[in-house]
Amino acid sequence: MKKSTLLVVCVFLAVLSVGSVYGQGFTGPGAGTANGLVQTVTVSQARGLPDRTLVILTGTIVQSIGREKYTFRDSTGDITVDIDRELWTLLGISVSATDRVEIGGKIDVEKRLVEIDVKYIKKL
Repeated sequence: MKKSTLLVVCVFLAVLSVGSVYGQGFTGPGAGTANGLVQTVTVSQARGLPDRTLVILTGTIVQSIGREKYTFRDSTGDITVDIDRELWTLLGISVSATDRVEIGGKIDVEKRLVEIDVKYIKKL
């Protein structure tokens, strides 16, 4: 596995852990973010965020659409997610279309098409 992929995953997990420490019990402005860095959002909200925004989503991966691309779904809609093969191997998990998952990654906007470049996935 590439060292850069492992480093990105480690940094993202560190940012997520900061969010769990700072975000507990607070529901005012900025709730759902880790020092303003990571936002917990829905698919609908993710579509309106700027490129490279770090996000966490909860839902299901309903379909493989080829070349490390998948359709992710929550109650607000569907979005394409890009999950590298190395990430599946690194985390040692597999999911089915009925498994609820939490994904973390960054918004990737190209020519008005929005997808999530996944750096973290956890089966719930």
